[in-house]
Amino acid sequence: MVPFRQPAFSELVTMAEYLSNAFTIPKAYQRKPADIVAVGLAGQAYGWDLSTSMRCYHVIEGTASLKPEAMLALVRRHGHNVKVVMSTGKNGREACAYGKRADNGDEHTVVFSEADAKNAGLAGKKNWQQYLDSMLQWRAVSSMCRFLFPDVVLGAGYTPEEIGADTDSEGAPVQTGVVTLTVAMAKNELLVACEGDKNMAKYLWGDRTSITETELEELTKQAKDLLVEEAEVVDKPLTADEAIATLVEAFDLDNTEGEES
Repeated sequence: MVPFRQPAFSELVTMAEYLSNAFTIPKAYQRKPADIVAVGLAGQAYGWDLSTSMRCYHVIEGTASLKPEAMLALVRRHGHNVKVVMSTGKNGREACAYGKRADNGDEHTVVFSEADAKNAGLAGKKNWQQYLDSMLQWRAVSSMCRFLFPDVVLGAGYTPEEIGADTDSEGAPVQTGVVTLTVAMAKNELLVACEGDKNMAKYLWGDRTSITETELEELTKQAKDLLVEEAEVVDKPLTADEAIATLVEAFDLDNTEGEES
């Protein structure tokens, strides 16, 4: 296998600018090149390429987190042993995560049960009702990884769900209420900002074939500034010479006093 070469910062920035306009990347990173760069740098500590970083590494309200299956993959890649067993006991369904380090033989076991989920206020959530076994095992795995393999998870030992995100059955955050910005939507928003002035909107849009949310915000700001300038010009009283010049231009008159027709 050919060793993966981590991109230089300048290369990462260039890739982020292109990828931020793609609809095939996770919605959390669409139109956010700075966030893509940040997650790309974070992923380098795990030996990940940029695509893997966007899939597996998340920041929820400022706290770093990993998809639980990514934690499991990292631990096993380092040669450590992890087993997860599901069973039913007096506390309902429960997941038992057992881990053993390959370097010093240290062991740790974590059990997370249906009763634990109820006590934590999780049982009523839709994902817990639909994917109970998966959610139980990921909670057990993340807790075990934080305790036994902190050198592997590198401070990101919490799953997205543990720090407030809605997640799917694999522990990945589910974006809710996110609307993808299309070119048509952006043009309409710009036209509204131009107060219906199509010529102004076309001038500001230029020859773009795509646009980021940040760029659209800048264009709408420019539109507002232009509208203010136009209003100031209209409201400004004309001097006598300016008034005569305007009339001459409007009626195509020759403003030469004393000249006979």
